[in-house]
Amino acid sequence: MESVDILIVGAGPTGLGAASRLAQHNTKLKTPLDFLLIDAAPEAGGLACTDTTPQGFLFDLGGHVIFSHFQFFDDLLTEACGSDSWNEHQRVSYVWMRNR
Repeated sequence: MESVDILIVGAGPTGLGAASRLAQHNTKLKTPLDFLLIDAAPEAGGLACTDTTPQGFLFDLGGHVIFSHFQFFDDLLTEACGSDSWNEHQRVSYVWMRNR
């Protein structure tokens, strides 16, 4: 059995973010922390994945919409997925009530 300082369970966006942040902080520590990222699935992504059936149909497992106002988070996603992996849309919504 392997022993680590920190065990991250789940390789979805949160687990991947935790591992990335630990890796960044480890470069600044005198004694880096050992960490291990594990997931039950064979690929990372968690509920942000798209599954393909044997017939070739695609199914999104969770929501694929990200509303972020944090540049650090945006930069992390771009680093992980590449800048050409995103569709950006300006969100606009209105609520009409009593003709206004």
